[in-house]
Amino acid sequence: MSGGAHRVESLDAFRGFAVASMILVNNPGSWDHVFEPLQHSSWNGCSFADLVFPFFIFILGAAMPFAFARRVQPGRARTALYLRILRRTVVLIVLGLILNASSAPFSVLRIPGVLQRIALVYLATALLVLHTKPRHRIPLAGALLLVHWALLTLVPFGGAPASMPEPAHNLGAFIDRWIFGVHILTPLGDPEGLLGTISAVGTALLGTAAGDWIRRPQPTRTRVAGLLLGGGLAVAAGVLWAMVWPLNKPLWSGSYAVMTAGLAALAFTACYVVVDVAAVRSWAKPFVWLGVNPLVIYFLSGLVGDLFEQPVLSADSGGTMKTWVFWQVLEPRIGGAFSEEWASLAFAIALVVLSLAVAGVMYRRNIRLHV
Repeated sequence: MSGGAHRVESLDAFRGFAVASMILVNNPGSWDHVFEPLQHSSWNGCSFADLVFPFFIFILGAAMPFAFARRVQPGRARTALYLRILRRTVVLIVLGLILNASSAPFSVLRIPGVLQRIALVYLATALLVLHTKPRHRIPLAGALLLVHWALLTLVPFGGAPASMPEPAHNLGAFIDRWIFGVHILTPLGDPEGLLGTISAVGTALLGTAAGDWIRRPQPTRTRVAGLLLGGGLAVAAGVLWAMVWPLNKPLWSGSYAVMTAGLAALAFTACYVVVDVAAVRSWAKPFVWLGVNPLVIYFLSGLVGDLFEQPVLSADSGGTMKTWVFWQVLEPRIGGAFSEEWASLAFAIALVVLSLAVAGVMYRRNIRLHV
């Protein structure tokens, strides 16, 4: 890949892997029967499920230097680019609200969400990338993570003194309840709440550093070594910081942001070496299909998942297509031979395969739906 290239196939593949993982984690056959690595940590901690969203946010940042290189030219007005950024932000928020509305009545409609957070992170990170130099972005990410830490640990609220955040008592949840009222995921707060957007932008900025590094006109060996070094240092820094500021996805704590960004950098490096350097691409094609239409496929998978949750007999029957497929089809055949967790995983894998099939058709027909 030349330094001026605008697309890296391994980045599409890695993005597709993240989308496939998001679909897998979000759609078990039964929430009561899920393998532990596929469950989000209830508070402190980090499972495989907790890695998926920050991986996607990291990739969002890593793709920006490539995307903006096509549109930012010296002496060229940026008005059209700003409007495009704003339009994409609004569309993502609207899609997120539609997705939330498909699974809940308006009276308790959840306002935050995955697509909403992606929208806000994209907006903030895009503007920062357009108005800062690459060498300033890692320090800026560090500053955002420290501000986020200070707000959560040093600012008193609700008549109580400042303290280490708890599930029922933290500034992020307080802000979400104050702004959104009942329109959040749980009465205690929302894992995609507003305050966590600050540190999520930090994750995206760390991703832009990886993207800038890959775009540099330098030997491939140097690119790989730099990504490995940066990823390793970020993982180490995150683990050390976690000793005093725990890994926490609901808060998107700074230690969590740094460690997951480091793991994302290492995973991306492996993908880059295999796909772009060694040119071993056949295995990655299904992920590339997802990676070129990621948000559309995620949105459609969410709608399909919600459709499976709708009652199929009557509003009071409680019977849904999902429960029928799981308990009548998968559980007797797979759960009986292995366990309910395997049957639940089989349902999630089936939805991933369906998403891959749709993405594959779109890819072959050269359909690119850019949000």
